[in-house]
Amino acid sequence: MKKAFSITICAVILLTALSSCRSVTPSVIVSEKKVETDGFIPLGPGVSKEMTSASYWIKDGYTDEIFTGEQIDAFNEANGRLLGSKSAGSFSLQSIKDTISGVTVREILATMDKAEKYNGYYVNGTKVGTEYCLALDNNIAASSIPEKINVKFGFAVVRGTMRRFPTRDYANDEENDLFYDAFIMSDLMPFDPLAVLHESADGNWCYVASHACCGWVNKEDMAICPSRSDWLARQNPENFLIVTGRQLRLTDDPYCKELSGLLIPMGTKLPLIKAEEAPDSINRRYAFGCYIVKLPVRLADGSIADAYSLIPSGEDVNVGYLQVTRANIITQAFKLQGDIYGWAGDFHSNDCSGIIREIFHCFGMNFPRIGSQQANVTGMPTIDISEKNEKEKLEAVRKLPAGSLLYLQGHIMIYLGTDPDDEPYVLSSVGSISSTDLPQGEVLQVNTVLVSSLVRTVRKTGITWLNSLTVLLEMNAE
Repeated sequence: MKKAFSITICAVILLTALSSCRSVTPSVIVSEKKVETDGFIPLGPGVSKEMTSASYWIKDGYTDEIFTGEQIDAFNEANGRLLGSKSAGSFSLQSIKDTISGVTVREILATMDKAEKYNGYYVNGTKVGTEYCLALDNNIAASSIPEKINVKFGFAVVRGTMRRFPTRDYANDEENDLFYDAFIMSDLMPFDPLAVLHESADGNWCYVASHACCGWVNKEDMAICPSRSDWLARQNPENFLIVTGRQLRLTDDPYCKELSGLLIPMGTKLPLIKAEEAPDSINRRYAFGCYIVKLPVRLADGSIADAYSLIPSGEDVNVGYLQVTRANIITQAFKLQGDIYGWAGDFHSNDCSGIIREIFHCFGMNFPRIGSQQANVTGMPTIDISEKNEKEKLEAVRKLPAGSLLYLQGHIMIYLGTDPDDEPYVLSSVGSISSTDLPQGEVLQVNTVLVSSLVRTVRKTGITWLNSLTVLLEMNAE
């Protein structure tokens, strides 16, 4: 059954984000090791050594193309209108013009949480009160938004996070929980296009729209283009590299501190320059054995400029997008296995919905930011199994092709297939798990991208992941 793609107010989408993946975080933390080990790498409950390799899951026929370029374009067009307000309706990032109504921006800001919600939270380890929350609200400066806003357009120049408030402070309702920053809205990926809608009272932060959501970004983390046309042109280079490894670290460069050592995540598009169009020497280096890319950097006045960088040809990158095949989906997913769980892009990593976006960016497919929105995309068959019993859900999952997406409230996973006993397995970024293989009630705080059994893995409610499933997304073009 195909689900209609639901357009919601940007802020509502972002509020939903606070429940994504976090719902699987337990109140009990088990510090001792309770998993089987094989050599030097611990294995999760019900997982064999062979299952931790992509090749175990890749079968004959998995190299067949699933989506054509035209189908990918249609998918992106259908699922791109994630922003909006009551007065303006829904719109995409690309549709924002040089001016936008102040009413639209005020409506988006007004529907977001007020800072007073975080009264009593621990901020940077100290419990805060009314005075701190009032200062946050004042810095938003919503009352100073004019009736018509002259939009600025730019790009992120670092890997970081978009914030709920104009601050880098860390907030949590538990004093010692360092894995969930309540002030994070979404990941901020290097070279992501941004539209600047508003500025903080202290002048240090911009309220921006990205492809995924709206949030606050520090001015130092972005560069502003001279015009919207320049901004649009930069998003569509004639030739480009896609980062296909877990991440790419640019080389240390004493002549370009802006790009030196920059961490670039899987799925990032890098404008690629032909050798004959580039200088013979770049920062006192000849480009022998390297790709040459031209990347946006921030100048001292905040404006955008271009800088060359060399990518060794041995890096895990691809010229152009990867073809959408089941083999490629599984291969890309396993490159993230063992990575740290990063709530909304924290720790230079990602959460369950975040790794879906990174993996499918390698194919040029743009998924929404939040798992619940990913479960409602248009362009691939979706199956509502929320009312089915456990046996019926198991039968439905077993019929799915590998690479499909499985959703339960607060969590989304990539389906890998079944083991010789026809037991289904998934890969996902998860905060915690329990298992039927562990003593009842015992929970492992894993905070890791890992392989799991659908029938053995248990939520803190005591219900298996299989029985918690509500939506299946069949990885096929519709």
